[in-house]
Amino acid sequence: MDLKNIGKNIQGARINQGLTQAKLAEKVGFSVNHISRIETGTGTMSLDSLIAISNALETTPDYLLMGEYNITPDRAALILGEKFKGLTQDEIAYILRAADLFQELQVNHK
Repeated sequence: MDLKNIGKNIQGARINQGLTQAKLAEKVGFSVNHISRIETGTGTMSLDSLIAISNALETTPDYLLMGEYNITPDRAALILGEKFKGLTQDEIAYILRAADLFQELQVNHK
């Protein structure tokens, strides 16, 4: 296991979510120092910690471990549900219509 690469993936996902190390630490119940060690690859974490971090960053353990996504439909639904929180009805309708159009494009290209 490449701890430095995992740390870079965690750092990238954290930055993409607009979180500081302190905010991520707060969300998962770790110290900022521990998050820093994980991100630099000098600290280890348990499987439970990896899952807590992936949930806090709205990503998957696969992505954090390997830098790629292998999202199941159920996991995708959870991630989308979190992303929809705080959106207006119009914004949600717009996103759902875009998903419908994407599906139509996929069907037409087969």
